[in-house]
Amino acid sequence: MRHAFLSVSLLSGFLALAGCNLADRGLSKLQVAEDLALGAPLEDVKQQWFLYSDKPLVVDDAMSDGSYVVYRGVSRDPAVTGFYFFFDPKTQTLRQVEWRYQSSMTEAKEKELLDEWTKKLWTPSNHHRWGGRVYVWEDRKAQLQLYLADGICHLIQRLN
Repeated sequence: MRHAFLSVSLLSGFLALAGCNLADRGLSKLQVAEDLALGAPLEDVKQQWFLYSDKPLVVDDAMSDGSYVVYRGVSRDPAVTGFYFFFDPKTQTLRQVEWRYQSSMTEAKEKELLDEWTKKLWTPSNHHRWGGRVYVWEDRKAQLQLYLADGICHLIQRLN
């Protein structure tokens, strides 16, 4: 009887520890900008475009496809050359945001963004892809990627 209790205790402890790896660490609630989070409805974002962009958001036909309807904005941050909101065409919710930084700012933005998001979240994993580096913060619901290559700096936030 004691062995059965001990086995059940050890098994439940192991399962609890295994479950820790699947826990939502808050990334899914990641704020894209003030008053904007992934999963926001398209209509809310369109009505409040002035909070995120210097000019009204416009559909980017070149980036839109069957998977996403993509809106482009003009950031107030002079280091940003463009940012894109990717909406699911069926659910009309914000699934991904991509910030593209000026090539001359790549080195400075790498340190700034890496420090900022590591403090807000946790230490990212580091991968080498497409001739560059990708820092990834990920939980079971969302992912944040900082992609860096020669003259390229993109910050991509997406729901899984």
